[in-house]
Amino acid sequence: MKTPIVTVILLALCFGISAQEGFVSNKLKKVWSTPAGLNVPESSYYNPFDKIIYVSNIVGKHNVKDGEAFISKLNAKGEFIEKEWVKGLNAPKGISCSKTKLYVTDIDRVVEISLSTGKILKEYRNSKSISLNDVCVAANGRVYVSDSEGDCIFYVGKDSLEVLVQSTDLGGMNGICASGNLLYMGSKGNFISVHQKTKAITVLQEKVGYLDGIEQIAPTVFVTSDWSGHVQLIRIGKGVEQLLDTTPLKINAADLGYIPLQKILLVPTFLDNKVVAYKLSR
Repeated sequence: MKTPIVTVILLALCFGISAQEGFVSNKLKKVWSTPAGLNVPESSYYNPFDKIIYVSNIVGKHNVKDGEAFISKLNAKGEFIEKEWVKGLNAPKGISCSKTKLYVTDIDRVVEISLSTGKILKEYRNSKSISLNDVCVAANGRVYVSDSEGDCIFYVGKDSLEVLVQSTDLGGMNGICASGNLLYMGSKGNFISVHQKTKAITVLQEKVGYLDGIEQIAPTVFVTSDWSGHVQLIRIGKGVEQLLDTTPLKINAADLGYIPLQKILLVPTFLDNKVVAYKLSR
């Protein structure tokens, strides 16, 4: 029979091992991980129009204009199509695509890139933008942008970024997702919605962390990533379920991507320099 002291030590050791290994829900099954070559991957975006995964690589610090960053193209198996497809960026973060163009935030500007040529077509700025982070293209074609250090939500206008909403109720923004008349976002550690027309702000779920990625997988169901290393399932009105926790391994979970037909979740690991794909079951 084990003494109480021995039992406590064994339990502590078991807990330590478990903590070091992190947590993966049985609703996630790892499918693949990218080969070496990514450099501080922040966002992974699956474009349903060309079936390509685009990855933004910060290459260094997130706020330095050094011209060293790039965007990679991967196939749906996580293999490189072109490692440095677009070069000369500063610190690209959020990515979203229309049928012909890719939009990426790059510190204080949004860069518009031709999907067919990889050439930078245009850039958009606003004097109020501080640290632009995520971007999404709505069904009507409008491009929305979050600012992680400001209190403005922007949209891409004809020649510049325009302010959609400016409010002290907004702050610490990152992930952004458009659906119907609503924008779903992370702000001040909460999961919120912002009505695109009335500008009404509603807190949908409190204390969800610093939401980096937001993917809507059903009308009221979202998968979100907290940059520190958490991935979670949020059912509006029904709470939060943890899917992944890599914080004990000091591996981040940055801006998520999602392949709907395959139900594949794409998790950029930031400083671990990979994108990891998981099959998601609900």
